[in-house]
Amino acid sequence: MIVLAVVGAAMFYTLSVFNAESGQKVIDISQQGDKEASHIETHVKLMSIDPIKGDASARFEFVPSDNLLAEDGTLKQELKLYVNSANGKQEIDFAKGKLMTPVEAVFNMHGGQATQYPFDKYVTDIDIYITKGKVDEKKPAPAPKETAEGETAAETTNPEDDDLELAISVDFMGSIPGYKIEAANAKYSEVDFVGIETKIERSGTVVFVSMFVSVLTWVLTIGILFLVISLFMRGRKVEIAMFSFMGAMLFGFYAIRNSQPNVPPIGVYSDFMSYIWCEIIVGVCLLACLIAWVLRPAK
Repeated sequence: MIVLAVVGAAMFYTLSVFNAESGQKVIDISQQGDKEASHIETHVKLMSIDPIKGDASARFEFVPSDNLLAEDGTLKQELKLYVNSANGKQEIDFAKGKLMTPVEAVFNMHGGQATQYPFDKYVTDIDIYITKGKVDEKKPAPAPKETAEGETAAETTNPEDDDLELAISVDFMGSIPGYKIEAANAKYSEVDFVGIETKIERSGTVVFVSMFVSVLTWVLTIGILFLVISLFMRGRKVEIAMFSFMGAMLFGFYAIRNSQPNVPPIGVYSDFMSYIWCEIIVGVCLLACLIAWVLRPAK
């Protein structure tokens, strides 16, 4: 009964950790734009993370305020989106009379390296800026008119045409298996310019599994090492089955190493902690047993 209770408690804790890591959380980055008559709600969703390339891709979805839309849901005027994309266009135009469709962009991750797995951490900066397009920007300049003093002056334009800045509100969503993602509003953000500071690191589950694999390989390696020492110290017979056992461990460690979640190719921090050393020790033990089996005289 005690064993069943312990197993049940462990399973319950595991499921609670899963719910905490897999739940899609919405983070309100900046809601200042909602106070303005003309604003755009921007939903940013982190889609994928590539530590090898150092890239993080995100999708942007937009919901303009009613006074920016026509009756059919299309834009009343041209809008322009600016993002600090590392791959692709940084300026994206949304034409008048068209829908404001979702946009995907790729951003640089800095502050960490994939070789530090599973303790690698990254920072990604996402900047969003949206402006209005001038309605009369393609029309010729107005003809000057004569003032009362006989001087000429250009006709005044609509002040709304000069106010190109557009208020935006931003929320962020990021839930990718194997990663812990945090986002906050950047200090330099304003009503019309929002920066997102995103911190990305391996989740607690990934760190636990990686450490468990390292400990497991070391325990098996130490057991094999003591077995071989016992053979030579006590003069025991080397059995053929030992070669199969150590050979299976020698190649099995590679499979165990690659079973770690989202693990990069060989050469990361966890490899130098366990895998490389364990492979060397088991290989030397196997070679020593093979030499002993060949050179020892039969009894």
